[in-house]
Amino acid sequence: MTEDAGILAGLRRMGLAGAGSPRLVPLTGGVASDIFRVDAGGRRFVVKRALAKLRVAADWRAPIERNAMEVAWLQTAAAIVPGAVPAILGHDEATGLFAMEWLPPDNHPVWKAELHAGRADPGFAAEAGRRLAERHRQLGPGLAA
Repeated sequence: MTEDAGILAGLRRMGLAGAGSPRLVPLTGGVASDIFRVDAGGRRFVVKRALAKLRVAADWRAPIERNAMEVAWLQTAAAIVPGAVPAILGHDEATGLFAMEWLPPDNHPVWKAELHAGRADPGFAAEAGRRLAERHRQLGPGLAA
């Protein structure tokens, strides 16, 4: 099975493949995951697939099942601070793949790229800190770590 075929199988199981062949556009930044923008059935979203071997010089490996914890965290964060994270559209445990809402980069710049370009927004940083503190406050002692 090819890489794209595995993703397509996961999209089909999640009911997100659409009628034709989804278009997969690789996104940058994934060290521990493959990340693609998907255009399928008139929708645009992102899929993230956990890698068993991370893209680093050392031989670092991790179970793809960790992807389920990321999905659970995003769902918890969304329940605590609605709109703070992309909505989860589906999760396919068999492939370690999940789909989430697409956030266009013109409205949602990647913070790593912004910092690398020498752009830092104190207001944005303050809001990110406020939202993180709110999540920790609502999770309570012992659960926020």
